[in-house]
Amino acid sequence: MKLPIPEQPQNLAEQLAEFDIWITPSLGEIRDSERFKEELAKIVEVFDALAASTNQFRSIDECSPEAITSALLTLVHKKPNTEAATILHGAASLLFLSTGKSDNNAKCQLPLHLRDSAKWAGFPSLRTNQKSLTISSGKIPRVLPSDDYMAVVSRLCDHPDDQKRLLLEYVRFLLSDKSYIAQLWSIGHSYAQLKAFKREKDLLTPLVIFQVRGSVSATGGHAPERLLRERFAEWGLIKEVDYNIADVVVAEEKSKGGRIKTRAYDFVLPFKTPGFPQRVFIQSQFYAGDSGSVSHKNVDQTSTSRSKVTAKNKEAVFVEYLDGAGYFSSLNGDLKTLLSMPSTHSFVQVRSAPIRLRRVLQEIGFCTPLEIEHAIARTNGQSKNVVKLLLAEGYSKKEVGRCIDYALKAGIITEFKDILSIIASRRSIVRRYFILDTIACKGHVVTSPLSGPLGCLMVPGYGPLFGLKKMDTLNAAIKSAPGFANDLADSRLLLGDMQWLEEQRFMMSS
Repeated sequence: MKLPIPEQPQNLAEQLAEFDIWITPSLGEIRDSERFKEELAKIVEVFDALAASTNQFRSIDECSPEAITSALLTLVHKKPNTEAATILHGAASLLFLSTGKSDNNAKCQLPLHLRDSAKWAGFPSLRTNQKSLTISSGKIPRVLPSDDYMAVVSRLCDHPDDQKRLLLEYVRFLLSDKSYIAQLWSIGHSYAQLKAFKREKDLLTPLVIFQVRGSVSATGGHAPERLLRERFAEWGLIKEVDYNIADVVVAEEKSKGGRIKTRAYDFVLPFKTPGFPQRVFIQSQFYAGDSGSVSHKNVDQTSTSRSKVTAKNKEAVFVEYLDGAGYFSSLNGDLKTLLSMPSTHSFVQVRSAPIRLRRVLQEIGFCTPLEIEHAIARTNGQSKNVVKLLLAEGYSKKEVGRCIDYALKAGIITEFKDILSIIASRRSIVRRYFILDTIACKGHVVTSPLSGPLGCLMVPGYGPLFGLKKMDTLNAAIKSAPGFANDLADSRLLLGDMQWLEEQRFMMSS
């Protein structure tokens, strides 16, 4: 459905007020990430094995490098290489966790330890032929990550002396001081004691969180982009045609040191859609905490990158995809700077993308299959009536034709005897978006969620508090879309749609 454009553009204060109400503080806890779960599982497996072989960590003597090495070798004995490697990776993680050391530092320091302290002249070089493993001596690598080191150890199962030599030196390197051995014993002993209360993982959880925080934060930076791509799929867009899946480089320049710097955008819409010249350029920035140095740098580069784009594309539209508690608090100044830039057409948040970003696409005349499906529901489905409705909403005849043709070829809609239909698998998502659009089209400003009308459904895109009463929403949706009248009359379907919209946090009730 064509979403209304506010009669008066929002001023900065109004934009900031909407941002604060519809903010997504974070995109999940570290303990909910796959990285955390995998790391915890590996450490638990090794702790359980070590506990069994050290009499439940009875004494510190049971945690000497020799004792730990012996226990680990028993654990991986006769195991396949891949399984042995997984166990040894877990052992390395356990030692990092217990000592407070990190692979990032250890991988650089270990080669020097092997050369200067252990007095190794070389490092095993392994070659596998059809029948056996050949071991020769090569140079000690300059970098030895734990995964690479343990992969070598795991492959030496048929060479127990070499395997023990490598593993013992690694354990000695990490447990290089009595205090580190004491730390391992303290955690292990506490872990064994807590097993009686089934609380052993509670001890490890904060330690593992601290250990994986950096890597989770690095990979978590892509979560907002993944969520936006999920929205694109709901709208019927096709990847690498209507939207990109990798950053789009718009300019390259040399730094003073001769390095090539690139200016890139996270999204360009429509990406390579045939016959559509105008583009929306989107930069994604989500900060759940204070990432000031990164945020300030991005703000500083925004004007430069935009000028590079407009030099090639005068009709470029710039939208900022911003969210996170950081922009509510310490980075609020950066938020104000970005929204105040004359070239900033609009901003989008995780929760407001279904309305705000679709509205921008509608403004430039780009039609999505979702709009075709809504037009089908609002008419009798006859092709000519669908086209007529979309033309009345401002789309060009060429663009409507392109989108219908694509939707038919992609199987998003079907046609029989000049009647267009929504396919069964998309009916619920199309209907849910129609309810959302109905509130956007028929709603009004709610002055306060407390003093305003109860039972009001509110949506973003038109100020901090904007919505419509539930019954008014239902009546307006049935009146506007005869194709959904029977669906909306089914209370279970309707409640399911409402629940989905609230769970996705695209809508909220007063």
